[in-house]
Amino acid sequence: MYQPIDFFPVKTEDPFLQYRPFPENPSNYFEAHWHEIAASFLFYVSIQYISAFSSKYIFGETYTKLDRKTKVNFDIHVVSQVQCVISIYFVVNCWYHPMLYNYTTDPVSSIVGYYPFGGLVAAATTGYFLWDTYVCLAYFSLFGTGFLFHGLAALYVFGTALIPFCLPWVPAFLLFEVSTPFVNMNWFASKLPAGTFSDKFVMINGLILMIVFFVVRILWGFYAVSQVAGSLWHTRHLLNPFFPVVVLSLNMMLNCLNVFWFYKMVKIAQKKAKASKSKKE
Repeated sequence: MYQPIDFFPVKTEDPFLQYRPFPENPSNYFEAHWHEIAASFLFYVSIQYISAFSSKYIFGETYTKLDRKTKVNFDIHVVSQVQCVISIYFVVNCWYHPMLYNYTTDPVSSIVGYYPFGGLVAAATTGYFLWDTYVCLAYFSLFGTGFLFHGLAALYVFGTALIPFCLPWVPAFLLFEVSTPFVNMNWFASKLPAGTFSDKFVMINGLILMIVFFVVRILWGFYAVSQVAGSLWHTRHLLNPFFPVVVLSLNMMLNCLNVFWFYKMVKIAQKKAKASKSKKE
């Protein structure tokens, strides 16, 4: 009988390790993958600047008449849209790796295991959140403390994967990005001029957003953290307690932040529903 694992690719090798300029013989996984972190960071910086340059030609006044904060946000959401596609690709190729797939029977490998492609995924994601933190600092007056905390927390969580620490679990948390395309489209629909998107599109996207966000970021988010905690408990004799405590605490806070954001979505949906009902009456 076929299992789901039979239909999904499992990548183990990192094709970019050979392009590391130095050191020739790395002593740890940060040294082995540092160039991928740097390349990822520069890639997302480039996407942000390309968006700022090209959007005025592609979208015309729809973009040029936006205020400064909305323009910055527009470019950030373009970067986010690119990143979520890459993340979903990573998830598909890592989900059934034995170190994650067999975490219940081999919790040690799921916590302290390493494989090159998993290192690439962790490095590329770390580069993205390095960019995210840079943006939150550069535009702190626009985005404030909450987004900076999210960026720093995610940067720490994914960065520690290269210790290695919970590296096989990285795709389990990248699964959150399945909701990101709908988040971004919802933002574009709410900030761009009326008529850019049809009311039907906005309604359907909003409904899918709330369902997918609740399933992957809240239901799956809390479940995944509980499973990681179980694996950490079985591996506690091998670990410095500092990392499990900090990583689990940050994950729980990020999950609670997702609950808060979902609450805000519900309130906005209720407000729009009341406005629509009032308009009809």
